[in-house]
Parts: sequence; C-alpha cells; structure tokens
Amino acid sequence: ALVLGGTAFATGTGFLLKVFIGRLLGPGQLGIFGICYAFLTVVSMLADLGVRYSVVNLASRAFNSENHERARRLVVAGLLLKLIGGLVIATLGWALAPLLATHVLLKPQLIPFLRITAVGVCIWSLWDGLEGALHVRQRFSWGSACRILLELLRLLCFAGLWGYAQGEYLTLDRFMWLYFATPIAALLIGSVMLKKLYSRGKGSTESRLKKEEMIELVVFSRGIFFYRSASVILLFLDSLSLTRYGALEDVGLFEAAKGLAFALLLVSESLQQVLLPKVNQIKTIKQIKELVKKSGRYFAVLFASAMAWMAVASPFLGLFGEAFTQPGVATTFYLMVTVTLFTIPSTIWSTVLLTLNRPITLGLIASGQVALGLILYPIAIPIAGPVSTAATALTLQVVGSFAYGFALYKEVKRREQTRQNLE
Repeated sequence: ALVLGGTAFATGTGFLLKVFIGRLLGPGQLGIFGICYAFLTVVSMLADLGVRYSVVNLASRAFNSENHERARRLVVAGLLLKLIGGLVIATLGWALAPLLATHVLLKPQLIPFLRITAVGVCIWSLWDGLEGALHVRQRFSWGSACRILLELLRLLCFAGLWGYAQGEYLTLDRFMWLYFATPIAALLIGSVMLKKLYSRGKGSTESRLKKEEMIELVVFSRGIFFYRSASVILLFLDSLSLTRYGALEDVGLFEAAKGLAFALLLVSESLQQVLLPKVNQIKTIKQIKELVKKSGRYFAVLFASAMAWMAVASPFLGLFGEAFTQPGVATTFYLMVTVTLFTIPSTIWSTVLLTLNRPITLGLIASGQVALGLILYPIAIPIAGPVSTAATALTLQVVGSFAYGFALYKEVKRREQTRQNLE
C-alpha cells in the first residue's frame, strides 16, 4: 500500500507543481519546466548504463544464496558507478547546454535551465542508485517513504517561494535549483537506512570493491539498457520535438494536457502490481497463452477508467489558467488519455519478452518507434502544434503495442516449433 501510495503521492505532487507553474508563471515557463524534466529523465537513463537493473538482480541473487559479502560489494560498486556516471553526464550537460539549446532544440533561452538540470542529474543519479539498493533487500516501503519526503519537500519549496514576500522571489530558475536539490534530503535519510542494511560483519576481510564486479554490473544488463534507453527517449520525444518545431507556450499547453492525462497511470501502475508477479512466474508456453487471454480483462478495466477520466477531468485544465482552456488543449488531453490505454498491452508483451530473455528484440522495437517519431513529428507539429503532437504519440504507441504483440507471437511459435522438433 505504501509503495502505491508513494507513486500516487509523486504523481499528485507533480501534477500540482505543474498547475502552480502554469497558473502563476504562464504556459511558457511550464514548457521550460517540462523540457528540463524530460532532459533530466533521458540523460539520467543514459548515465545509468543499466547499473540499477544489474545491482537489483545480481545483489538479490547473492543475498538469496547467502553470499552477503558479494551483495554488499555489488551495492557499493553500483553506487560508485552511479556517482561517476552522474558526474560525467552532469559535466558534459553543463558544457554542451549552449549547443543543445541553440542548435538542437532551437531555443537559446533554455541554456541556463539546462545547466541547472545537468547539476540535478548527478544528485538524481545517486538517489536512483540508493533506491535500487533498498529494493535489493525488499525494502520497497522504505524507498517509497523517502520518495514521499522528496516530493513533499519540492512542494514546500514552491510554496515557500510563492508565499515569501508576496511571491517576489518566485522565479522558475530559483525553484528549479531547489527542485533538483531536494533529493539530497532523501539521500541523507536513505544512507542511514543503507548503513543499517549493509553494515559489514565484525572481522570481515572481504574487499569492499572488486574491479571485475564493477565490469559485471555494466555488462550484465546491456540489452536491458538498450531497450529502456530507447523507451525513455520515446516517452519524452513528443515534448522534445514540440520544443524544437513549436513554441515554448505550445510545450506548456501540451505538458498540462499530458500531466492531467497521465494521472490515469495510477490505474495502470496498480494493474502492473497485479500483473508482474504473474509474469515473473511464467515458465511454460501454456502460461504465456493464459496470461495473454487474461490481459483483455486488465485492458477493459483501464479502458473503463480512461472513459470515466475523459468524461470528468477536462474541466481541470482550467486550474492551470485561462490560456489552458482552449479547445485544442482538451483535444490533446483526450488523445493523451488514449495513449495511456496502450500502456497495459505494451507492458504485458514487453515484460513477457523480457522473461523470455529477448531484450534486444524489445530494444529494436523501441528504437524503431523513436526513428518513426523522428520522421513523423517534424511533419505533424507544424500542422496543429500540441494536437498533432499528441496524435503522433498515439500513433507511435499503437504501432509499438502491435509490434510487441507480434514479436511475442513469433517467439511463442518458435519455441513451440523447437519443442515439437525435440519430441
């Protein structure tokens, strides 16, 4: 319950922050904030190199086999790699921000904000590693508690800037410095938790680090890293493309609609909590077929939730301010809600394929979606701005769902044929 509560709280506070920024600072500033968040997420994934996934899997296996010393070394190595990766990417991000803002996004005014975000990457990368280390020991509630604290501090920072001196100090750059600094508090508390979980036994003579294990952490999940990097880029390709080919005000309008639509992901996350244990227990082709049949029920639940959300939620766009009540923003919202409908089938197919050890196949599909997006977004965005951006995002999501389903079908058929040949 606390894990889902942490997700719900993070989603809720994220939405509230977007409402406050849009209402008090305007759609242009909300657009800048959305772009910086996209930049943070994409760059943090690249800095990760799949290390978190490797730590959670390899260290969990070590603990399950009672090899606690190896588990501790893997966690320490993972945190060190996360810190190094974060520092390198933060340095490169700071140095390359002018090039990225001016020549890639075509918005020179983004330079100082991208540099602030680059600093945030380093802090966030370390926090991400710490959260993964908590998950190794199944302390999901501890990680959620830290995440709730983190999000609460962000909300309080904005409230403080807004309330102090009648909002005289409320500017986006000041808030972003505080926004990206708040994980430090979660890091301090989380480090105390880690010390309790991973303290070394008395008289231990084991080395704290082994070079070969650091290499193992990077090599182990290279296929997963390929897939997840492409998936994260795809998730934010809509906002990044709209920034390049549209106006920052359009990005703000799109982010408002997207943020309201993605509140539906709470239902999706809840369904995933039910599905993932079933997926992880799959061992036979028969079980795969049964899961595929049952997935229709989960899609029906999400579909009903989406219809209800579209019926009641569009007036909430007015919370962002008068500029967000344009008809095109509501249309964008409806399209982005539809996008979330396809998260369940995509999640099911891709997770099963991961269980079948097909991360490269998943990476190729996600990369294909990104490549298709790079072709379609420049054509679509000049036509109708946020609306055509959302329509393109929906197209890419539908294509991906069918591609994952087809790949799973082919994999099942291949395994059935192999089994028949052996018999």
